[in-house]
Amino acid sequence: MKTRFGMGRIVGDGHMYFYIQDVAVLPEFQGHGIGDAIINQLLQYIRSHCCSSAFVGLFASHGNDTFYERYGFKNHAPGMTGMFKVME
Repeated sequence: MKTRFGMGRIVGDGHMYFYIQDVAVLPEFQGHGIGDAIINQLLQYIRSHCCSSAFVGLFASHGNDTFYERYGFKNHAPGMTGMFKVME
């Protein structure tokens, strides 16, 4: 998903494993809901293409864990930036 203010990208097998590779918003537009719109579009795409119990992983940049936690991602290894969720 790409806008004039930010972008997001998914890689994976298109069925069982997905990795949110990038979510980026231009600094001057951060804090205006653009990141939320991007992640919602990415998760909608994943929901429409995944099988049940699909794995979705990502690496959050330092300090952005709470952003992804709002979408159900969990950090299962304290001190690491890797997060994941399993689609239902």
